[in-house]
Amino acid sequence: MFCALLCSLLLVHGSVGEIVFRCPSCTAERQAACPKTTTSCEIVREPGCGCCPVCARQKGELCGVYTPRCGSGLRCYPSANSELPLEQLIQGLGRCENKVDLEPTMTNQESGHSGESQDFVNL
Repeated sequence: MFCALLCSLLLVHGSVGEIVFRCPSCTAERQAACPKTTTSCEIVREPGCGCCPVCARQKGELCGVYTPRCGSGLRCYPSANSELPLEQLIQGLGRCENKVDLEPTMTNQESGHSGESQDFVNL
């Protein structure tokens, strides 16, 4: 039975990699059930498929997969010395810190290029 269901899904969607989970839409009815935010803070949508507005976490506050998002310019990071960083984020034990660009950027001088065009030889 399970195999037949899986095969029918594959036929409909082409492959398992193309099956996408979509959150239900945030209807007016769902939003009306949200508690009111009373403080002045940066408003973000609650985690997961939530529709309700919540206050963003501030720099230094605990954060994780199931907590409200960090504020603008911040990202939730596990401790630098964590042996299990994903577990720490799942447990909500990360910290909101300044977002860091992990992609190194090199200037032309650092990469050894002067910015002038180079001739390439096909071998």
